[in-house]
Amino acid sequence: MKSTLTFLAAALAVGALLIGCEESASRRPASPATQPGVATPQQMPPTPTPAPAALPPAPDSLHLLAPGRVGMLRLNMRESALRELVPAHLLRRTTRQLEGIDYPGYELQDPEHPTAPPLLLELVGDEEEGYRLWRVQVTSPHYRTAEGVGVGSPVGLARSRYGINTVELADAGLVAVSDEVRMSWQLDGKDLDRVPRQPRDLPPATPIRGVLLFR
Repeated sequence: MKSTLTFLAAALAVGALLIGCEESASRRPASPATQPGVATPQQMPPTPTPAPAALPPAPDSLHLLAPGRVGMLRLNMRESALRELVPAHLLRRTTRQLEGIDYPGYELQDPEHPTAPPLLLELVGDEEEGYRLWRVQVTSPHYRTAEGVGVGSPVGLARSRYGINTVELADAGLVAVSDEVRMSWQLDGKDLDRVPRQPRDLPPATPIRGVLLFR
């Protein structure tokens, strides 16, 4: 009788142990591989890489701004060469005053964009030796550098491409000068709290409203 009770007690103990193990297993969370609808690290889709910001399209040769050059025009070219190169109906004679002296100049209409602002071609020299193209003012958004910098671009783009050496108030207003490409960026400073005096003080989002190419 005693052996029978001992056997029954041992059986009950083993049964209780098995029941406890089953309850513990049922409460244990399933691994990610066994949970329905949950991907394992090997199954997770790769994180998409952000696409780089698209640069403006490169201008055609007629609208390309480069050091010492605007389209087919080259700084320091003679007025006679300029008049031979450009059809007369696209040029309108004008003058500008520098240090009390009147110098000739031209407004050059864009044949592909007749409603766009014309280029202002400034000449220096004299009647005896002749006049040469000294500076070109660009306010049309169709003219850009090969890197896409032009009217409407943020000045931070010009700074990242060419560097900015000085910021100053000149006859053309607030300008930032890039000596590397011999271009001055006329800036729209109406939203600036104060006039920047150093390139580092210039907010990069300041828009370019004009480009001056100088010799």
